[in-house]
Amino acid sequence: MEKASLPGRSWKDYLLRFWHGYNKINEIVSNVILVAITIIVFMGVCARYVFRAPFEWSDEFAIYGFIWLCFLGAGLAEKNNKHFRVTVIVERMGPRVRLVIEILLHILLFFILYQFFFDSIKYFNQGKSGISTIMLIPLSYIYIAMPISVALMFLNRIKVFVDTIIQLTRMIKDPAYAAPAEARQEEVL
Repeated sequence: MEKASLPGRSWKDYLLRFWHGYNKINEIVSNVILVAITIIVFMGVCARYVFRAPFEWSDEFAIYGFIWLCFLGAGLAEKNNKHFRVTVIVERMGPRVRLVIEILLHILLFFILYQFFFDSIKYFNQGKSGISTIMLIPLSYIYIAMPISVALMFLNRIKVFVDTIIQLTRMIKDPAYAAPAEARQEEVL
């Protein structure tokens, strides 16, 4: 008996749907956190300076919200390949050399993310037993942001790596594919 699968759907389609799904969730959660921080900090300022009755928990909430926002934002930056990198020298090289350099750089990045993930688990285990000072929530809710972020960065880096390899191999196979990018570089010079 054959496996039941939807016609026209491959494993790549399912991976792309998964990738788009968890990134969409990441974007929604990040936006909700940003809106919540903005509203709560505004309410906290109004309560403190207008009504003279500050919310004791608003600053702590803002700090923990920013922690989550920074870590989730790192995953989104990885998705869009927007982390800082200097590409001036690499972009002037031919596609074959760029392919080798990109592969080596991605291997290095995967190794760093791998190490960072296990370090973040250690960090989580060290701080998970604490309780926040004012809101009295378990600090494990805060410390888990780092391993989740590293996992998101790792998954997004895989997609960026595959896309980069595909683009560079197209440039090697078809030099006309790279011509518009080279023409833009010459215009800048």
